[in-house]
Amino acid sequence: MRKRPYLWLVMVLMAALMAALMAALTACQGAPTDALDRQLSTANGVLNKEEAGEWMPFGLHVKEAGDLMGVELRGTLAKGTLRAQIADDQAQIVWQESWSTPGPFRINEVIPAPQAGVYHFGLAWDGPMQSSYALRWQAGPIQAAKIKPVAVVGGLGMILAAVAYVAYALAKRLGVGYLGMGALAWALTVGIKFAWAVPVNASIYRALQGQLPKTAADGLFYLYVGLLTGLTEVLLVWLVMRYTRLGQVSWANALAFGIGFGAVEALILGLGSLGTALTGILSPDMLLLTAQQMDQMNSLVIQLAPIAERLATIMVHILCNVLIFYGVVRRRAGAFWLSFAFKSALDTVAAFGQGWGLDSAARIWAIEAAVIVFGLGAWWGTRWVQAHYPEAETA
Repeated sequence: MRKRPYLWLVMVLMAALMAALMAALTACQGAPTDALDRQLSTANGVLNKEEAGEWMPFGLHVKEAGDLMGVELRGTLAKGTLRAQIADDQAQIVWQESWSTPGPFRINEVIPAPQAGVYHFGLAWDGPMQSSYALRWQAGPIQAAKIKPVAVVGGLGMILAAVAYVAYALAKRLGVGYLGMGALAWALTVGIKFAWAVPVNASIYRALQGQLPKTAADGLFYLYVGLLTGLTEVLLVWLVMRYTRLGQVSWANALAFGIGFGAVEALILGLGSLGTALTGILSPDMLLLTAQQMDQMNSLVIQLAPIAERLATIMVHILCNVLIFYGVVRRRAGAFWLSFAFKSALDTVAAFGQGWGLDSAARIWAIEAAVIVFGLGAWWGTRWVQAHYPEAETA
């Protein structure tokens, strides 16, 4: 049978698209955003220290003397002494509060700035110390979370998107085994990706920032994040399917695998979002949210964004996985490379979105528009693969 050059042509076009995409993303990023201008921070975790030290990661630019700085901190002290403190740009402490008795602690303070300038907020300890913490720091007073019922829309929508795709797979009898195998493959490959990313990504970003101008460093880091997804979610699946009998399957099984891969991600993200929203509605004191985060949770326009994203992203997962199976049964490595490029490009866009700052409906929907374009391309690509899958041609 004559080999068709379609896959190689599309792969070349995808490479050109990625190059153009990176140029566009780095161009529209504009001037670097100073972290001190964000004027809001949240963090939580556990500190377990054996020696005296301090952790002062948050900065705030105060424009006039008397402007208010809001601090909310809570946690549980296991041993030692813990201090919350604000220092000016000369490292002079302008406010602090400490705890030395084991047990829970909580503060919600508004501190007037002595003068205009940059102030830093963080934690300090004088010796061995163990404590959990959850903090919020921003300009102005900190209000209790006021979450409206609309906040559940995003989470419920993502869950329903996952259920709809799975229901389709079950109704069409595509294969429960490969549906579950796709979900398992997502869990394993994403787990491997995070096992690498959590300890390594920050070091790579700092190294790039130290060697290159910020725009170039950011662009390369976004591309690295996208390629990391390709290496884990695409390459690892390809290796298993290519060198075992698992890849020699019908179109129905290949489609079921792709649906399982994408639907489980949508389900987990939806459950997480729904859980956060319900916590904010039923127990608002348990969440440390900035005013901006509360506004986003209470906005229907923003709540619709993750639903559109999941519908499109599941389609991308489907295409990338059926391309892997197509490449295996046809013995065409070009299908693998196309899958690799397509998913890496999508995650490059997602990484840019996180770095750009999804702090407004306009920015959120700008990124979602790009994701939707990927989703539409994936829908077309999946139909093409189905039409050229071996059993389709011999039917």
